[in-house]
Amino acid sequence: MTFKIADFVKETTTSAGVGSIALAGAATGFQSFGAKLTVGDTTTFGIRAVDGTGAPTGDWELVAGTYTGVNTLSRDTVLASSNSDASVSFSAGTKEVYITMPSMRAAWIRERLTADRTYYVRTDGSDSNTGLANTTGGAFLTIQKAVDTVCNTLSLVGYTVTIQVADGTYTSATILRPLPDYGTLVIQGNVTTPANVIVSVTSGSCFTASFPGAGCTLKGMKLSTTTSGNCVFASSGGIVTIDTIDFGACAGIHIYPAQGGKIVVAGDYTISGGAAVHVQPSFSGTAFLVTSKTVTITGTPAFSAAFAVSQFGADAYFSSVTFSGSATGPRYLAQYGGRIAVNGLTLPGSTAGSVATDGKYYA
Repeated sequence: MTFKIADFVKETTTSAGVGSIALAGAATGFQSFGAKLTVGDTTTFGIRAVDGTGAPTGDWELVAGTYTGVNTLSRDTVLASSNSDASVSFSAGTKEVYITMPSMRAAWIRERLTADRTYYVRTDGSDSNTGLANTTGGAFLTIQKAVDTVCNTLSLVGYTVTIQVADGTYTSATILRPLPDYGTLVIQGNVTTPANVIVSVTSGSCFTASFPGAGCTLKGMKLSTTTSGNCVFASSGGIVTIDTIDFGACAGIHIYPAQGGKIVVAGDYTISGGAAVHVQPSFSGTAFLVTSKTVTITGTPAFSAAFAVSQFGADAYFSSVTFSGSATGPRYLAQYGGRIAVNGLTLPGSTAGSVATDGKYYA
């Protein structure tokens, strides 16, 4: 059984009542159902009663049905009708029967991009807007609405969608979705002054990518959490790339790849607030790598557990990183089979790090 639709398929019938439809042949200029369907195929079709001149008489029905035999359609499910969306008992006379796509099914079709696109998010926007104009009446209010619009309604086919976030403070957590059709999603704030775009979440993570194929590139914003939550969390195949991010005060972990998630450092970034941990890869198969970048630390932030933690067989690797500024707290903690390699670097912190329970630290 295969669902099929086709263009310019219309026949007539004289079937009456609420039962199956016996098709009487294609209307002039149209194809027959049998030309496009085989027995057992399902489709959606309309039935419309007409008078001798072909004018509608008022009875109609939209149906999900089956081509059950040659020139026969069953009326399996009524989707809408002139009888308050219930079955119509058609009177004797001619009816037109034609394949059509209901609006509810048409809504499932993704728009296929033919060029890169930008959506806008502003603190004075609305999630009832289209997101396509950088105005109060055009921009979205939340980053989540923009992400959902991209991931639920578009076919990216290799193009890049940028969510441009205006200066201001945003307090909602964002769940990143799998990207459709191999495109790229960039969520971008103010790359010149990242602290002008603040994502500050209470009891939740700023950005979470926890589905295979979920992720984005984050640029030009300051991230912080209170009570609980991480700044960037990636797991289960989610991938987040960070660039020109300012990590502010965080109740949990600034950068947290776990259970096969990946967080890629593509550009220099800033740490302006403390956290339990700055970076913590966790569980076997998870690795965090930062090379040839400058990390600017301001205000002597404190890391209560350690600046870098690796555990449960995960890996953290630092190479040719310039740390500008200072922090307090332990420099590292490698535990439960976790490994940390620093290639001659000294990680930020005010006390030595430690190794526990089969952890490894490579200076």
